[in-house]
Amino acid sequence: MKKILLICLAYLPFVLHAQNDQKEINDQVWKPFTKAIMEQDVAAFVTLHSNDMIRVDRNSKRVMDLSEYHKNMENGWPAWKESLATNNVKYSFELRFTERISNNGLAYEVGYFKNESLYPSGEKQVGYGAFHVTLRKEEGTWKILVDSDSNEGGAITEELFLNAKALE
Repeated sequence: MKKILLICLAYLPFVLHAQNDQKEINDQVWKPFTKAIMEQDVAAFVTLHSNDMIRVDRNSKRVMDLSEYHKNMENGWPAWKESLATNNVKYSFELRFTERISNNGLAYEVGYFKNESLYPSGEKQVGYGAFHVTLRKEEGTWKILVDSDSNEGGAITEELFLNAKALE
């Protein structure tokens, strides 16, 4: 019993540190990330990424640096925002996590995201995807270093999404 207690006490600092990292990542990255997507705010979204960022769009088999990714958003997000407003569509975005690992200023997070559009007619369109993200703490602030996602060919279900851990 004493041995088990000592082992638990030895791991406690690592658990507490990881929980603190997750809170910082939530506050510095995921909450503003979600807000920027829902508001289609390209400028706010880009600031959440490292200048060394690598974006992997697995659906289109494409790898981009931050500059190219930023250009793509500037080309698409304003029209998307206008379309939502013109058609009075309520859009929401949500993240859930299946794995969160962090130490020494680096983090790796895996999970699912949900896109939902609600039309004035009551029609709802929902889409799910999976993400893998590597983050790095840069000058005291967490930044997205590698961002990869995919819709997994439509294989991600509401059940998988709901079984993952919600953003706290």
